[in-house]
Amino acid sequence: MSLQIHRLLIVIALMLLPSCGGGSTTSAPTGAPGVTQKSTVATHLGANLQPIRDWSFTPVYVDLMHQARKFGSPAAPWDEAAPLGADGWPVGDFGVVLMTGASKYSGNAGTYKLSFRGHAKVTGVATSAKVINPSYDAVRDLSSADVVLAANEDQLMLSFTGTGPGIKEVKLIRPGYDTAISPLFTQTFLSHIARFKTLRFMDWLRTNNNRVTSWESRAAPETTHYASDAGVPWEHIIALANQTQKDIWINLPISVDDDYALQLARLLKRTLNADSKVYLEYSNEIWNGGFEQYNSNRAMAMAEVQADPASKLIYDGTTKQDQIAFRRIAKRLKEVSDIFRGVYGDGAMFTLIRPVLGFQVVQSITAQLGLDFVADVYGPPASFFYAIAGAPYFDLGDQQTVDGLSTEQVLTAMSNSIQRASIVSDLEADQALAAWYGLKFLAYEGGPATFGPGSLAAKKAANLDPRMLDLCVDYLHRWYQQGGDMMMWFMAGAGDWDTPYGTWELTTDLALPDTPKIKCMDTVLGAPPTAPIGRNSIPGTFDALAYVGNASPYSAASRDRVHYLHPGASVDYLVQAPASASYSLILRTEASQSGNSIDLAVNSVLVAPAFELAKTGWGNPTDNLPITVKLKQGFNTLRLTTRTETSGFILSSLSLR
Repeated sequence: MSLQIHRLLIVIALMLLPSCGGGSTTSAPTGAPGVTQKSTVATHLGANLQPIRDWSFTPVYVDLMHQARKFGSPAAPWDEAAPLGADGWPVGDFGVVLMTGASKYSGNAGTYKLSFRGHAKVTGVATSAKVINPSYDAVRDLSSADVVLAANEDQLMLSFTGTGPGIKEVKLIRPGYDTAISPLFTQTFLSHIARFKTLRFMDWLRTNNNRVTSWESRAAPETTHYASDAGVPWEHIIALANQTQKDIWINLPISVDDDYALQLARLLKRTLNADSKVYLEYSNEIWNGGFEQYNSNRAMAMAEVQADPASKLIYDGTTKQDQIAFRRIAKRLKEVSDIFRGVYGDGAMFTLIRPVLGFQVVQSITAQLGLDFVADVYGPPASFFYAIAGAPYFDLGDQQTVDGLSTEQVLTAMSNSIQRASIVSDLEADQALAAWYGLKFLAYEGGPATFGPGSLAAKKAANLDPRMLDLCVDYLHRWYQQGGDMMMWFMAGAGDWDTPYGTWELTTDLALPDTPKIKCMDTVLGAPPTAPIGRNSIPGTFDALAYVGNASPYSAASRDRVHYLHPGASVDYLVQAPASASYSLILRTEASQSGNSIDLAVNSVLVAPAFELAKTGWGNPTDNLPITVKLKQGFNTLRLTTRTETSGFILSSLSLR
């Protein structure tokens, strides 16, 4: 399937990204701007944020040091080889890479204000930028200078020599900001993200391949480089949320201990705006073998069962490593959910604190294994989780890496991908799983995917083509129509679309605020989400072949499934109810003998055990006695499981009134 191909491409993309050249409602942590902003934007569409990098096209921080690489040698700052002291600052001469690709987007030219503790000679490296007006205040041991960057300059790197005992507290403030009271985030960035109520910080936190294990090893505000392996400090995420009144979607590193989760919960409770919701996800795409967290989780799962033969992970005696590993994902999220409950209290769960189980959208089994485990061992998953979430991208299908495509062909391929996703598919299975356990179905990522070599100019042109607006709106319309809840677009910001790494961002330059994808965001956010339309809407009668994942025209194999349901075999139906109420379910079947019975369950609750089907004779379908079922408004999952079989039976239709 194209979605599967796409997810593989995402893995490769992330692996190949360049590595070189109960708190107050208004208070914010130290360093956050002092003015809060009320957010009134819609909640059904949020966005992922880009990683903090020197090559990012999105100017997030006012101080460029926050996006700098690790300190390097004076002549080659990109080697990141400078000796450091215990505080993270260099112990001698050094260089630093502050910005690359600067000429590809606007707003970088001008005079930057440099300051630092200590004395040194500062010069540009591999750049035409000029360092002028140097001064040194010996009393305060404070140096300053102006760094002038021309409009056509592509990069900014600085060398610090003659540093004596060492340099600390280096700052480089962007043009236009007061160095004495400079805010944390740029107004350009804040204006761009203002349209979104919820932001996902997976890349800010460097979640993929993250090796942080303890609270002490996290990125702290005094950390010198936020582009490092530990990512952005939690305090800065809180500062952004407090200033802008955002809800936050956060990811815990795969190997953190209980104390880390506890300290994070306490920090959020103490300092985060009391109205901000927290979507809590354990790592990112743990099912994805392209990331270290896949192997880390697997290793921790197997270590647990080897150390404890009575581990809950093997409560049923299974020895299947994949099953055990997927169980551990849900188990760990449940444990983290419990920790946050202990800090926030029962009343905050699923209102403010919203634990989300991520899974592979084209393989709902990656969530089902964990949810079934939680249900069997701990109780209803809805007691611990708010939602499940996948990543339903649209892409170019089998033309993803084909060269020589025209803009028209790229747009057509992407339109076809959207059309395929609207046919009965994996999304219905995902929705049915969510409904079965009383959870919401979210998208932690989504949008158009063009990653891969081939037809780069056409891919870029397609994303800038006015028709992309209609494609994106149609895509989101279909997502909501199929019952999807909040979509977290991947991703906000500006990016370089001339590479094989994809055209993920909303624009190529934040100075271009009217690109098709930005217009799509504003169009969708400006209206209520499309109402869901289930194919098995009630009251009414629907074909027994309209079971989860089975699309018309129905195949002979799909007919066999409802003609020959042997003991233990089951079939699911996703039905949409107009209101929460009791309904009468009538199964129309035919059977040549008595003794055929089924178990009927609705939303994981058994409501009609051992219901015996009427003996009718082959070729004589007949309505069985009605079964009263309670359905909630919206989507519900009905599961029919054969308990006993004599000569077998044929299921023809289901009626709900």
